[in-house]
Amino acid sequence: MAQQITLTPDEIKHLALLANLFISDEEIDKYQVQFAETIAYVENLDELDTELVTPTSHSVPLENVYFADGTKNEKGLSQAQAISNTKKIKNGCFVVGRIM
Repeated sequence: MAQQITLTPDEIKHLALLANLFISDEEIDKYQVQFAETIAYVENLDELDTELVTPTSHSVPLENVYFADGTKNEKGLSQAQAISNTKKIKNGCFVVGRIM
């Protein structure tokens, strides 16, 4: 069995800072225990035989969404179709209210 990894209070504070969390000293103690348990659990994966498992970089298959050069995008809307249901149009564009 490998040595249990425990994060220092400074490492816990650094992780909290990265996550934009504000934690108390009592929470640091609690998170030290929880992180040690989590790291120990994940280290169990080292015991698995993954020799025949194909490496992946994504959990779902990816498709190329680009069109080949010279082909026409049949899925898009024309400008007239895009602005056909809007109330305000100026120079062929949508007109929206000012935010600020």
